[in-house]
Amino acid sequence: MSLYDDPPIAMGQTLGLTTPNDSLVGPSAGYGTTVVGIVKLFPDVNPLTGKVRSNRIKKCISVKNSSGVTLYGKHLVSFKAGSTSEVDAYVRTTDQLPAGVVDEYLSSAGVANGDVFLITVEGPTEIFLGTGLAAAADSDIYAVSAAAGGATDASTGGFAQTVSVTTVAQLRNLVGRALSTAASVAATTNPCLVQVNLPRS
Repeated sequence: MSLYDDPPIAMGQTLGLTTPNDSLVGPSAGYGTTVVGIVKLFPDVNPLTGKVRSNRIKKCISVKNSSGVTLYGKHLVSFKAGSTSEVDAYVRTTDQLPAGVVDEYLSSAGVANGDVFLITVEGPTEIFLGTGLAAAADSDIYAVSAAAGGATDASTGGFAQTVSVTTVAQLRNLVGRALSTAASVAATTNPCLVQVNLPRS
């Protein structure tokens, strides 16, 4: 396998690993470790319906869920310390570097701990705004602060917001620019289409 091979998963899919250590999965034990960190470009097309959303390109990376919990789509996640191919938490602080956005097309089952999936690091993708938050088109999008438990809690962590930047720390979790208007409603029912730009991923 070369660095230029495509990850064997498409948008809306996971690799299907069922154990955190990849035991006896795929053609050989440890198969999942050979397909993480691969960069893949996708057209901005809904893989479930074939509908073209825009003429832009989505840049994604295949990563392993090392959070210990199920991760859900349209949430911001962060890399495990020292890694660029494993994510271990939802973004929850104002100075935390987002790794990317969990695949917006995943089913409600999410990504099991130990499984491999795609995160969007550049291009259009939907991100959930926090409860009671709204966004206007062209506004800057940042991660929402949450309590420590938000690192592994999909009901509080990994959400986005628009803010007036007042500190350098806030610039660290700049995610991108809103491409759509999102009304103020309950979290996980309020996705905003965002032009993500996370080149450090």
